Amino acid sequence: MRRAPSTFALVLVLVAAALLLALALSSALQRRFGRQVVSDSYGRLALATALATDDLAARPQDPAARQVLGALRLLGVHVSDAQPPAPSVRRIAPALTAAARTAGSLLGDASRVVATQTPDSQLWVRSARDPAHWIVLRAPSYRPRLLDSALLLSVLAGLIALAAAGLAARLLTRPLERLAAQAPALLSGTPTDAGLDGSPREVRRLADAIGEAGERLRAVAHERELMLAGISHDLRTPLARLRLALELGDAGDPGRRSAMVADLEELDQALEQCLAFVREGRDEALQPVDPTTLAGQLLALRLQPEHWQLEGIADASLRVRPTLLRRALGNLMDNAERYGAPPFAVTLAREGTAIEIRVSDHGPGAPHELLARLGQPFLRGDAARAGGGSGLGLSIAARATQLHGGELRLANRPGGGFLATLRLPAPQA
Repeated sequence: MRRAPSTFALVLVLVAAALLLALALSSALQRRFGRQVVSDSYGRLALATALATDDLAARPQDPAARQVLGALRLLGVHVSDAQPPAPSVRRIAPALTAAARTAGSLLGDASRVVATQTPDSQLWVRSARDPAHWIVLRAPSYRPRLLDSALLLSVLAGLIALAAAGLAARLLTRPLERLAAQAPALLSGTPTDAGLDGSPREVRRLADAIGEAGERLRAVAHERELMLAGISHDLRTPLARLRLALELGDAGDPGRRSAMVADLEELDQALEQCLAFVREGRDEALQPVDPTTLAGQLLALRLQPEHWQLEGIADASLRVRPTLLRRALGNLMDNAERYGAPPFAVTLAREGTAIEIRVSDHGPGAPHELLARLGQPFLRGDAARAGGGSGLGLSIAARATQLHGGELRLANRPGGGFLATLRLPAPQA
C-alpha cells in the first residue's frame, strides 16, 4: 500500500510553492521595471556623451578638446567614419535595444541610433555635424554579474522561503499532532492537560466533536451493559419459575400451566422491549398520523378500556414514525395501569407549534427522589415500580420523542397521580 504523505509535508510543499511563486513573480517584475529604468537612464547618458563627443570632434585644433577625446577613447567612446556593422545572429541585449530606442526618441530620429552586438555591445549615434561619422559608445555588459547576483539572491530567497514554509507548516500541524496524541484520552473521557490551549479554532472544535463522540460512545456502552444486566435479571426469575414448575410436574395442572404461559409472555415482553430499545425505530419512514385516532386505537386494545378516557383534538396531524410512536404511547399507558390507579386519561392539546399527548392516572405518583431519574434504562424503585416490567418503557418513550424532535415530560399531578406528556412538534400548515 502506498504510504500517504503527512500533513506537515503537504503544508510545507504548499507554503513553499506559494512563497517561491511570489518570489518568482516579484523577481520578474523587478527585472522588468529595473531594465526599463536602467535603459532609460543609460539612453540619456549615452546620448549626452555622444553629443558632447560630436561637439569636441568638431574642434580638432583645440588641445583641451583633443585631451578630452583621448580620455573618452580610453572609456570606449570614439568617433568612427565606418558604418555600423550588419546585425549578427547574436541577440542584442533588451536593455541596449531599449536604450537605443530612448536615445532615438530624444533625438527625434530613430535611424540615427543603432545598437549592435559584434560581439561587444555598442551604441552607434550618427553625428549631427557630419552624417558620415558615427560616435561609437561601448556598452558595458553587466549580464554575468547580474546572473551571478540573481542566482545568489534566488538561492538565498529560496532558503528563506523554505525556512518560512517549514515554520508555518510546523505552526499549522503542531496543534493537529497534539490533538492526535490526546484523541484517545478525549474518547475515553480522561481529563487532559491544557495542551490544546492556544490552538486554532477549528482544532478546538474538532477536539470538542471528538469529546462529544466519546461521550456518546460511552453512553451507548453503558446502556449496553445495563441492557445485558437488565435482561439477565428479568429472565432469571421467570426461567427459575418455569424450571421449578417443570421439575414439580405442574404442566398437567391448568392453573399452573396458565402461570407458566404468563411467565413465557413476560419473557417475550422483556425481550421485545429490549429489542425495541436497541433498534430505536430510525429506519421507519415518516408518515402523517392523526394522534387522536392513534390514541383511540390503543385504548380499544386495553384489557379494561372502560377505565380510560380520551380527549382528542380535531384536524390534528403529525409526521412521525407510526410504529415507534405507537410503542411509546403504549408504554406510557402500560405504566399508568401498572403503577397508577383508575380512572386513566389520554388528553391531546395544542401548545403553540407543538401537540401534547398527556397520559395521566390517579395513583400514588412517583417518589420525589426518583422523579428526576425516571426515563433512565432499567431504573427500578419499589415505590415507583410496584409491579413487573423491563424498566425500558419510559426510556423507549423518551428516545422516541427525542427522535421526533420533541421531549418527554414526567411529573406528579398536584391532585395526586402521575402525568406523562409527549410533546411533539406539529407540521406547519
